[in-house]
Amino acid sequence: MSTANHARKTAPSPFQLVARHPVLDFVNTLDWRFRSTGPEELISSYDDLLRFTEQSKLLSRSEARQIRATAQPRVCRRVLASARRFREMLAAVLYSVIDNRPPEEVSLKRLSSYFHDAQDGRILSWRERRLIWTLNRRHAPEFPLRRLSIEADALLASEQSSKIRACSNPECLWLFLDTSRNHSRRWCDMKLCGNRLKARRFRRKQ
Repeated sequence: MSTANHARKTAPSPFQLVARHPVLDFVNTLDWRFRSTGPEELISSYDDLLRFTEQSKLLSRSEARQIRATAQPRVCRRVLASARRFREMLAAVLYSVIDNRPPEEVSLKRLSSYFHDAQDGRILSWRERRLIWTLNRRHAPEFPLRRLSIEADALLASEQSSKIRACSNPECLWLFLDTSRNHSRRWCDMKLCGNRLKARRFRRKQ
């Protein structure tokens, strides 16, 4: 779903950020997660992870540029693997919550370890006449994963967590935050899954 018609291109293209929350968009980067023929990975490289966090406004352009300039390939590969594990633990927990099933204890513990690591990277600063928490080592390769962990920690502990839904397309099931007035949103994006499934049902009736 990195393009409007789900077509995948070899050249980098903007991510489809339709979830109304960067953490849910991040989970959606394993596309077609439940498709019978298998999913498609949209975070194929560390640079993809940087592009995603920059497009999601979790990382500034200058921060991404400095990380690219100094990051070592070996460290980038390690962070990429860790980010994918974090994403899949998030997915396991969130889909369980949506299905009204208790998440597995092992997933919760592993997810908590990411949150603790991200919190350990925070420092208390004084800015604009007030105390705020900031993340140190902003140009370290781990910084995008720390930002995602902080955002996920905040989301899961907030009232917004009750508004998390999955797309009604059974092969898609992308996550999104339902902020509609009557909480009736059904699709990750109406132009993508909604219209396509409606057309498929119409053809079946005909």
